[in-house]
Amino acid sequence: MEPLQMIAFESARRQARQHLLDSRPEAPQVAYRPTPRQEVTAQVRRAARVHLAGMLRRTADRVDPCPAPSAG
Repeated sequence: MEPLQMIAFESARRQARQHLLDSRPEAPQVAYRPTPRQEVTAQVRRAARVHLAGMLRRTADRVDPCPAPSAG
């Protein structure tokens, strides 16, 4: 193996081993605490999903009107 290939192989092997050790049941767990920026991002994504779902419902009701329109 070339030296660069050997370095890449060893690095991948080390990362795979660490991933395996981290995924074991007895591995220490760290509580997830999102940063304020991550919280804002999650709120924006949630609002965008709700808005898009509402638009799709309204479009579906226009395209294929039914006696009982979708809730929302």
